[in-house]
Amino acid sequence: MRQVFREGLNRVAGKQSDKSGKQVRVKGLRSTFLERVRYYFFAGILVTAPLAITFWLVWKFVTFVDSQVRPYIPAQWNPETYLPFGLPGLGLIVIALVLILIGFMTAGFLGRFLTRVSESVVKRLPLVRSLYSWVKQVIETVLSQKSSAFREVVLVEYPCRGSWAVGFITGETKGEVQELTDDTVVNVFVPATPNPTTGFLLFIPAQDVHHLDMSVEEGIKLVISGGIVTPAVLKELEEQKAERESREARNNRIKAKRERKQKEEESKRQHRSGLLVRLRNYFFAGMLITAPIGISIWLTWEVILLIDAQVIAYVPLAWRPENYLPFAVPGVGVVGIFLFLVIVGFFTAGILGRTLINLSERLLDQMPVVRTLYGALKQIMETVFKQQSRAFSEVVLIEYPRKGSWALGFYTGDSHEDIREISAEESVNVFLPTTPNPTSGFLLFVPRKEAQILSMTVEEGIKMVVSGGIVTPENRAAGKPAKK
Repeated sequence: MRQVFREGLNRVAGKQSDKSGKQVRVKGLRSTFLERVRYYFFAGILVTAPLAITFWLVWKFVTFVDSQVRPYIPAQWNPETYLPFGLPGLGLIVIALVLILIGFMTAGFLGRFLTRVSESVVKRLPLVRSLYSWVKQVIETVLSQKSSAFREVVLVEYPCRGSWAVGFITGETKGEVQELTDDTVVNVFVPATPNPTTGFLLFIPAQDVHHLDMSVEEGIKLVISGGIVTPAVLKELEEQKAERESREARNNRIKAKRERKQKEEESKRQHRSGLLVRLRNYFFAGMLITAPIGISIWLTWEVILLIDAQVIAYVPLAWRPENYLPFAVPGVGVVGIFLFLVIVGFFTAGILGRTLINLSERLLDQMPVVRTLYGALKQIMETVFKQQSRAFSEVVLIEYPRKGSWALGFYTGDSHEDIREISAEESVNVFLPTTPNPTSGFLLFVPRKEAQILSMTVEEGIKMVVSGGIVTPENRAAGKPAKK
């Protein structure tokens, strides 16, 4: 960006660089008045846009946190009660103090006891316990000082040999996935551009993973910009490639450099002591305790409120609990949907119910567009909820997107006859989800013998995909032959 800015100003001034880099004036190069205005305009954008967008995003985040926290601050503790102006960032300060206080309290016996009690209560809730265990494991892994999750930028061959992409290591592959591969494999998250919050989780042999001497921040900038913002390290890599330095020697040098840095940081960390260090430790301890429970309860609460908002309008006023109680009862919509489905299932089990369904299906079959949509939805529901159905009941390991690179998928059924006739081998349908949003992905038709069925549950497979490989389930198939 600075180079573009300099070149624009030099062009306005009628200058250009010679071979030695010295600025010289060139006849006929001086621009017209409109060209000067144009270059000044773009120079102004280059200078102000990054600052303005950065400050705007930070301000939005600060005001959002303040709006969520301020209602819970007592008036006598709010500085704005005594000052004629507002204090932006008050919510962030309050959250930091609360986390430090929680971390300080949980360092003692009583705090650890209360933490165990609260965890035991959360683990008894059907849906919340699964969400809580996943969130806790992700946060503990990411905040762990020894963790390598999202701390290393690597270069991998993706999607085919000879084509390269930037990825982030999320950990070493363990358990069943590692046992089914012949090489030592690492978890690599390959992000999408320009949104690096989504992408694919791949399991790639360690010898095929080339470590880059750039920070995670530089790697994210490179991905977001689509290659426009190129770190200086890539230029160094090109020079090193011209010198034909071996990949193995280069990887060893970078690893040694990283180990040296870690040892230096550990030695500095051991010598540092004082109030700031203790406050930092209390802060992260409070985050480790409150974040999993808070996020789990917040997501569950948001789902309940969403369902209530959609259903409560159809509940008669006489049946609403808030008409008889001084407060609203959350979860009425969830209970209402459950009772409604039970009643519908009860009536449709009889002759009258089946007759009404047959009549309604015949009516829908007469509508041109609706019948297609209804037929597709009915077939999907019958396949998923059928007791004998294996759709989304098994996690498989496939080689994707090339040989020597693996990914997790979900078996959805056997391939259609037309597909089996075209393909040389018998194939199955595999849904390949994206990370961290498993609700989108690709439908692939994979030869049956190449889809290795794993012993992990679908819930564990989804956790592994959503976490980018940070959460790795235990291997239930240890010592057993691999399934085919």
